Amino acid sequence: MNKQQFMQTMALYLRPMDEAERSELLADYDQHFALGLHEGRTEEEIARELGHPEQIAREALGDRYDAYMHADLPATDPFYASTFKEMKPASNPTRATRNFFTAVGLLFLNLMFGIPIGLTLWSVWLTIASMSLLALAPVAAAVDALFLSHLEKAEIFVSIGLFGLGILFAIASKYVFRAFKVLTVGYIRWNQKVMKGDAPA
Repeated sequence: MNKQQFMQTMALYLRPMDEAERSELLADYDQHFALGLHEGRTEEEIARELGHPEQIAREALGDRYDAYMHADLPATDPFYASTFKEMKPASNPTRATRNFFTAVGLLFLNLMFGIPIGLTLWSVWLTIASMSLLALAPVAAAVDALFLSHLEKAEIFVSIGLFGLGILFAIASKYVFRAFKVLTVGYIRWNQKVMKGDAPA
C-alpha cells in the first residue's frame, strides 16, 4: 500500500469523524510519510510500520466506529465500494504462523514460569492476609472470659499483642495485594502485546 492508497483508505474509515478532527489526524500521518521518505524509506515500508488504516480508525473513533460500520458501511457506497475492495487487507500466512508459534511459546512460558510464580506470589499474600486474623485475639479472650469465666492477665497482654500483629499483617496484606495486582495485570497485558506483536516475545 503506497501513501495515496493509505491516506485514501484512512479518509474513508474516518468518515464519522468531524472534518477538522479528521483533517488534523490525516495531516499527522501525512507528516509520518514525509519524515519516512526523508529518511530514505519507501512509502510501502512506512505504511506497513503505521499499520492498517482500519485498525487506526477503529482506535481513533472508539464507539463511533462500530456504530458507523453497522449503520453506514462505506463498502456499500457505490462511490467507495471498489476502493474498499482494493484496500481490504489480505490474509497473511507468515503472520498467522508467527502468531501460532508465539501462542505456543507463551503457553509453555506461562505453564513453566508464569503460572507457578504467580500462584506462589498470591499464596504469600494469602498467608499474610490470613495472619491478619490475629486481630481477633481480643474477641477470643472476651469469649473465654464470658463463657468459661477464665481470664488471666497474661492472656490479656497476649491478646493485645496479637491484636497489634493482626493489624500490622492486615496493613501489609493491603500493600502486598496492590503490588501483586500491578504485577499480574502487567504480565497479562505483556502477553496480550506479545500476541499482537507490540512487544518482543
